[in-house]
Amino acid sequence: MLDESVGQRYHRGTAMWRSISILGILIALPAIGRCDTVQFTVNPANIGTLIQGPGTVDLFSSGLNGTVLAGQSLSLDLQLSNEVLARLFLPDPGTFGIGLTIYTNAGTFPGFTGPTTGYLLDPKANQFGGTQAAGRADGSDGTLDVGLVSFTSSNLEAAQVFDISGVHFDTSFPNNGFVITDARLQFSFNSASDSVEFGTAKQLPEPSTSGLILVGTLVIALVVWRSRRTQLSINLP
Repeated sequence: MLDESVGQRYHRGTAMWRSISILGILIALPAIGRCDTVQFTVNPANIGTLIQGPGTVDLFSSGLNGTVLAGQSLSLDLQLSNEVLARLFLPDPGTFGIGLTIYTNAGTFPGFTGPTTGYLLDPKANQFGGTQAAGRADGSDGTLDVGLVSFTSSNLEAAQVFDISGVHFDTSFPNNGFVITDARLQFSFNSASDSVEFGTAKQLPEPSTSGLILVGTLVIALVVWRSRRTQLSINLP
């Protein structure tokens, strides 16, 4: 009788732990699913405005907030919300970068992500251009970063003016128990010849028109520069 009671308790305990494990998996799966696509909102003041480099444009999202860094592998689509697109003007693509910064409650270096790759997303959220190995970093302020900075004309299909809906990263988080508190998507332009304009497909002009406008702007700037140079030469003793 004693052996049966012990056996029954063992089986009841095993069944209980199995139920808890299954429940844990069911709870965790929706959280992972929600993290697959993260939406970033563009400031309405930046819609329809040509933003010229050099400089950065920062967009933020709370879509990852509350996620625990537990070594999980992630396939992330970081997309602009409300069907907004980013029209990139990149005559010098080597000076452009796009990156994700994760803010945590670590208060110190939270550790690097695992090996990370990424690529740009076209207006339909499909891959545009080649896949790159991403740069990785972490900071003493509790942040960790991944970014794409190896753009060339060849891995952008020789396009200088094109629209994107966001960027994709395949990565894994460190395993330390810290919690995500915010996320930033940053567009970085290190050349005055590069720029971006945000808007929906209806708000943005036709790409060919945009290209002509950009070329016209650069031509005007060149004419003004040459004119000033000529005047300076004439006024020199």
